[in-house]
Amino acid sequence: MELVSKIFETLEISQLALVQLGIVIVLAFLLSAILIRPLLRMFEERDNLTVKPLEESRLMIAETQEKSRRYDEELNKSYMEALARKRASMEEVSRSEKKRIEAAAAESGKKLDDIKNGILAEKKAVSASLRAEVDQLSRQIAEKVLGRQVA
Repeated sequence: MELVSKIFETLEISQLALVQLGIVIVLAFLLSAILIRPLLRMFEERDNLTVKPLEESRLMIAETQEKSRRYDEELNKSYMEALARKRASMEEVSRSEKKRIEAAAAESGKKLDDIKNGILAEKKAVSASLRAEVDQLSRQIAEKVLGRQVA
């Protein structure tokens, strides 16, 4: 303690200055406890009430945007899959319709050929009967014109 008192004497610091220093230190602790800490708590509560909700809302917005992006991707993917299924079913229907049309065309072609063959057969039969009648009629006309029987 002697050393400290000699240093104070050399620096011309009195005991009053030490008392004042002690008072300043005590006041600093008191101000810290009474004023500064409550102010810091108040600022922290303000941050909790203003800054943190903003940060939380930004995080929520970012999450929402990410979910919206994923939803859009899934929606597009589902749309493309549905479109592909629709196209496949349309192609299948088109193929089956084409087969039905081809079958109907083949059947109608067959019926047309049958009808043509029937017409040709009737034509030949009618032609043959007409030739026979022409021979008979010409013979009858010749007999009437000549007045006698022709061989």
